[in-house]
Amino acid sequence: MVWLVTADGRRNSYNKRWHEFTGIFHPVVGEAWLDLVHPDDREGVLATWRNALATASDYENEHRLLHHSGEYRWVLCRGGPVRGPQGQVERWVGTYTDIQGWKEAEQALAESEERYRALVEATAAIVWRASPDGSILSGWGWEEFCGQRPEAYAGDGWLDAVHPEDSETLMQVWLDALASAETLETEFRVRHRSGEFRWVVSRATPLKHPDGSVREWVGTVTDIHDRRRAQDTLRRSEERLRLAAETTSAGIWDMDLVTGCVEWTAETREILGIAPDVPASAERFVERIHPDDLASVEAKIFVDVPGKGPRYSGVFRIIRADTGQVRWISSSARTVLDASGRAIRKVGMIQDVTQRKLSEDALFAADERLRLAMQAGRMIAWEHDLETDHITRSANAIELLGIGSGPLSQFIENVPHEDRLARERFIERIGTTGWDTMEFRYRLPAGKTLWLASRGEWAGPNRVVGVTFDITERKAAEEEVWRSANHDGLTGLPNRVLFQRRLDSALKEATRNGTCVSLLMIDLDDFKDVNDTLGHDAGDMLLKETADRLSVMMRDQDTVARIGGDEFAVLVVEPLRLSHAANLGEIILKRLRLPFMYAGRALMNRASIGVAAYPDHDSEPVELMKDADIALYRAKAEGRGRVVTYDPEMRLVTEQRLALGRDVREAISQDQFVPFYQPKVCLSSGRIVGLEALARWQHPDKGILEPGVFGAVFEDPELAPVIGKRLIGKVASDMRRWLDGGCQFGRVAFNLSSVEFNQPSMADEVIRILNLVKVPARCFEIEVTERVLLDGQFDLVLQILERFHEHGVQIALDDFGTGYASLTHLKRFPVGHIKIDHSFVADLEEDEDDAAIVEAVIGLGRSLGLHVTAEGVETEGQVERLRRMGCHSAQGYFYARPMSAAQITELLDGWPVGCRAALSRI
Repeated sequence: MVWLVTADGRRNSYNKRWHEFTGIFHPVVGEAWLDLVHPDDREGVLATWRNALATASDYENEHRLLHHSGEYRWVLCRGGPVRGPQGQVERWVGTYTDIQGWKEAEQALAESEERYRALVEATAAIVWRASPDGSILSGWGWEEFCGQRPEAYAGDGWLDAVHPEDSETLMQVWLDALASAETLETEFRVRHRSGEFRWVVSRATPLKHPDGSVREWVGTVTDIHDRRRAQDTLRRSEERLRLAAETTSAGIWDMDLVTGCVEWTAETREILGIAPDVPASAERFVERIHPDDLASVEAKIFVDVPGKGPRYSGVFRIIRADTGQVRWISSSARTVLDASGRAIRKVGMIQDVTQRKLSEDALFAADERLRLAMQAGRMIAWEHDLETDHITRSANAIELLGIGSGPLSQFIENVPHEDRLARERFIERIGTTGWDTMEFRYRLPAGKTLWLASRGEWAGPNRVVGVTFDITERKAAEEEVWRSANHDGLTGLPNRVLFQRRLDSALKEATRNGTCVSLLMIDLDDFKDVNDTLGHDAGDMLLKETADRLSVMMRDQDTVARIGGDEFAVLVVEPLRLSHAANLGEIILKRLRLPFMYAGRALMNRASIGVAAYPDHDSEPVELMKDADIALYRAKAEGRGRVVTYDPEMRLVTEQRLALGRDVREAISQDQFVPFYQPKVCLSSGRIVGLEALARWQHPDKGILEPGVFGAVFEDPELAPVIGKRLIGKVASDMRRWLDGGCQFGRVAFNLSSVEFNQPSMADEVIRILNLVKVPARCFEIEVTERVLLDGQFDLVLQILERFHEHGVQIALDDFGTGYASLTHLKRFPVGHIKIDHSFVADLEEDEDDAAIVEAVIGLGRSLGLHVTAEGVETEGQVERLRRMGCHSAQGYFYARPMSAAQITELLDGWPVGCRAALSRI
């Protein structure tokens, strides 16, 4: 029975004979085979097997194995590791041999020998008597054997002569016998009168009263020392003989050429699959040879070997007679000649080598797979003789390197000079650490350069072995990965990561050399408009065109990078100084403004640039980038399309803006923002026709603060929506309270910042708030500045304003005339109200240009059917002039300053009654 186990002992496989023996035909995984071992044998079997696995040594064990009949049969299990080319264990191969017959024979022989020895030894036994409690009463022969006098061995004194290692066990056995009143036989060592310890066997039998109680004990002590030694010697000899026979697993055959008698051993029959009762013959043996191998065996059998006579040796296949299974056997035979040279006998041996043959075939297949794998993986194996500098390479080296085995110099001459030193150190490190790896370039005879990697290990004195494989594709992939990680995919420029590394390196170099580094942060002003109006393809083209124009303007030592969506950075190193960098920024603006063609139309590009430099500003990369960012922010805040050089005061402004943000967050958490209201008055009737809600900050220390202090937060996309939502909620509550009190206020206008229009659901949220407190939408008005219409989210703004308009909320265009809006916006957006900016009203009485503008706006509004309100009215003369121009309403300090909701209530209650009646009809 043959078994095969993987190197780690986890996966098992067995041959058909094993499955027939056990009656188990399903796969046995891991250590599940242990369940078939007799429970008394399992611990020893498992310990022996695990020791073999741990030490990679041969395995051998006798134990009882569950037979398919249900009984346990004795088997001999032997196995050993199969090692690979490097000495590593690849698998375990072994056999089971049924030795039940041997065991039974051994047992029968042992019993026969025991009876014989008992008969012989009984004649020379020491006889003794003991009381029921086990105390020795008398003995015959004990004094002669061990030298103890009767008074010394009486009672328990005889235990003094027992070997110390046996005393405790013997006493326990004796006590158990006394307790059970059963016959006892045990072996132990006793100190002989010569001083040596000798093995003896003691037999004890209880003599009992009729009632079953023990009357006394009688027994014998027999010297079995020589027998024990002989048994041990015989057992060891038999074990060696058995192991020698079983290790070969060989079958012997003998053919008498004179009488024609043929004899086979049991192993021969087992190998051939021929039953014991089938007569042995040469013909039956030949019948078992595989047809494909028969001619070869017959052609080679009994060929004369010079000096040794007719012999045969070979490996061929047989077909088992019982199972029809094909097995490989190794066979050797010779012809025995008599004194006259006449052939009288043929003797031979056969051995089942199926497993070995399969292993050899598997090894060959593994070698072939390795060869193919090395070929497919573009890998070669090599051995370097350090004494001769000769390198032996695998056969596929010519395919990979263009050279075969040869001197090291032949290889080195194809390695670039800059990599040769690394090759020398590679060998040195192997000599020091036992192994090493390296990567280097190699030039093929045809001129192509490869990247190769080598791993070498110390294999003995002056000998290094290793492998070399082609990593050209991996290197190319690594280069591509590095490029992808460090460059912008659209423009091919360095990205923020690579730019920051170069900035850090440039600043360190400038610090060492006392030179300059200039940083220009560039933001495209029109990118969002191009993206929204012409699509992302146009936006991508704008980015690539910008990258190309910036790249051709810079020197090789400078860096152009794309560090964000529409943000670029330029790193300029010495000898340019800050003033030169600012001039360079102006040149860049002019170059970027040049139109380029896309889809048959000319596109313009504007940009804002922030400039910072070392040593003029900061020396740390992060701080210098902050400086340039702050300058860029200032450039955009001042109207875009310009270059601004960083000034430390700008950082102070930025820090103040950040501090303001922190304070505002705290104010929001404390609910310190409240609406104030300023009335709008009808110029023809003098009635209040509406209110404008204005944000105020009830600061705990500074009192009421106006937007001039905190207005910057309305550009913050996080804070502006939060403040706006809270103020609208308070305005709605005030409106509900006024309605409940019968106060007529017309419409309340609320100014939404541009960032609040980033919320597609804003209109629905405001309407939800109004509905929550049951304020009619017609009482509410939304004011937007022209900047909102120009911030690039045209479609979203239009959608939100139309949503307001659908619910009856009036839309007012605030600060009209101060922005860049096209008059078409008045038609495209649902505007019902325009407000003339206070800058035109302020000099209305003195500046005829302002008067003309105001009059034109009023005329435009009336022509389009829009309500027109003038802001910032402070004098009676301005009121009169606006009335004559036909302006509908006005607001300003002339009428009232912004005031709290409670003050507005008083104002509304104190306004002339006639005016309130007219107001109620709006």
